[in-house]
Amino acid sequence: MSRMIINRIAWLQALTVVALLAPLMGAGLFVWIHHQRIEGHLADLEPRYARLAGLLERQADLKAMTLKASQQLASLVYPASQDITQAGNDAQQRIRGIFSESKLDIISIQVLPSPKEELKFDRIPINLRVEGDLAGIQNALIKLSSQHPVVLVDSLSLQTIGAVKPASTQRLGGQFNLFVLRVQP
Repeated sequence: MSRMIINRIAWLQALTVVALLAPLMGAGLFVWIHHQRIEGHLADLEPRYARLAGLLERQADLKAMTLKASQQLASLVYPASQDITQAGNDAQQRIRGIFSESKLDIISIQVLPSPKEELKFDRIPINLRVEGDLAGIQNALIKLSSQHPVVLVDSLSLQTIGAVKPASTQRLGGQFNLFVLRVQP
């Protein structure tokens, strides 16, 4: 009988200990689960934080590069403050001057009325027809490549004019589809 009482007391003591430890174990499990979740969030945030820290460390370099890129952009395209018509007319006059200096006959040159939107730029198309010799066309294209704002060649076609004579300089007719860019406001 005393053995049964001792077993019963041992069971009651064990249940009492388990009952007292259960909340502590539950709290520990709760803390461990939250700790694991927070470590996962920190692992996700660590690369972002490293990138941000790198950007903040290089902030002066980034500002200098941004300023340099803005200056380069300003030299390559027409500014948004300039009207599309003014930009087209300016480009037309510069192109006319280049091809005239290269001793080419300008048959026609016109700024097309409908600029196309390209990313953050207005694309202003210009059609040009000229006649002259190959050296003049090459000279004009070389001069055209050094222009600021940049004049880009979309397409061109050259054809001989008249009969081909081996002893003389061949005259060519050229159709150029050019364009310039203007920053959109």
